[in-house]
Amino acid sequence: MIYKLFSPCANELTDLLAKEIAAIGGTNVHTAYCVVYFDATEEVVYKAHLQLRLAGRICRVLKEIPAQSPRIIFDKARRIRYDQLFSSDLPISINVSSGNSGKIENHLIGSKLREAINDCFEHHKNVKPNQSSYKAPIGINGYYSKNRLMVSIDTSNESLHRRGYRVEGHPAPLKETLAAACLAACEYDGTIPFYDPMCGSGTIVVEAAQVAINRAPLIHRKKDGFGFEHLNDFNTKLWQSVKDKARREERPLQTTIHASDIEPEFVKMARETAANARLEPTINFSTQDFFKTEKPEERGLLIANIPYGIRMDEKSIDSEYLIEIGEHFKNRFKNWRCAILAPSELPLKSIRLKPGKKINFLNGTVPVTLVVFDIF
Repeated sequence: MIYKLFSPCANELTDLLAKEIAAIGGTNVHTAYCVVYFDATEEVVYKAHLQLRLAGRICRVLKEIPAQSPRIIFDKARRIRYDQLFSSDLPISINVSSGNSGKIENHLIGSKLREAINDCFEHHKNVKPNQSSYKAPIGINGYYSKNRLMVSIDTSNESLHRRGYRVEGHPAPLKETLAAACLAACEYDGTIPFYDPMCGSGTIVVEAAQVAINRAPLIHRKKDGFGFEHLNDFNTKLWQSVKDKARREERPLQTTIHASDIEPEFVKMARETAANARLEPTINFSTQDFFKTEKPEERGLLIANIPYGIRMDEKSIDSEYLIEIGEHFKNRFKNWRCAILAPSELPLKSIRLKPGKKINFLNGTVPVTLVVFDIF
């Protein structure tokens, strides 16, 4: 069977995510604003949840229905066989979003979807479904635009950026999917040395280590942690086979991975993060001032999420600081690809190096730019 899926994401990630989806076997892959659509076999569905590094969520399309009025929404949505999808005992959450052209309020659409689900179970099973939404493993989504409603089910449950290794306490942690996006934008494949000289809580270097040993990023998610595990058509044997294959495809580390920070407590935190990810032995940690670092190998990739805001105790980063970064790259990291992730508002031209690539992202609500330099 072929399933129609989509993965919502930051618009800056759509092309990178589309490429990643195609690489694991997704077909008919195409992008729209803040979303990637694709088709997948049952096996590729499971691989997508386990292996995609950039996806935040994955949803299975159930049906697209006309939505000229609340009554039509109810009438069409009740024909979806929810009773064949999941058990009436499971809590259900309902989330509705809409495009600019929506004329019906989201909460009313959500109410009609809830009524449709209730009607379906009462008609076909003579039972009422669970009315709770607390920690619901079943997520029904509606996207309303131009008098059409796309009804889908969230098969990821908890966001896929939650790998399970994060250590709480860092003042400005980087989301795992953004770290993975920086690596993908730099074309990192794990075959060359990697260095994060401002490692903070360790997210970028842990994501790099996962790439380097070809570890599926969600391989350690606990049983029943994905939404699809709660669906009636969940194929336990195939899911186990996909996981077993992913484990077999891990490879020994082929190069070196390094991380440092000027703050000893951040290095300690990054070590704990790596230990939680079962990757600490693959990473060489040290406490160093960035401006006293040397390239650890003759060539490689460096990515630094430069400190700002809370991490700088609200001190500003001025042009002089950025000039120093550029000079340090030029003098100490010849033959390396060096990238920095920094707030877009900074005068990044002050680095005084010609960027090979610039990509805008959002780090939470902060617009940031990844600037990539090849140092010759």
